[in-house]
Amino acid sequence: MTLRTTVYLDENVLERLHRYIPRRSFSQLVNELLAMKLAELEQAILETEMREGYLATRQERTEFAQEWQAVDNEGWPV
Repeated sequence: MTLRTTVYLDENVLERLHRYIPRRSFSQLVNELLAMKLAELEQAILETEMREGYLATRQERTEFAQEWQAVDNEGWPV
């Protein structure tokens, strides 16, 4: 579904844009650029959440590894 909206642009930017992009392709360009920027923002949020999750469970993973240390070394020559 497409919606019509109003966007305010700097005149200089618009003049420069029309040198390279036909007026009919403007909406398509805006959609593509916004989609790319949104993907970047979403990726940054995901990376932050993953980093925070990793840091939050670091102590738990360390304790878990220590619990299994005896089993990991079991049967190996000293």
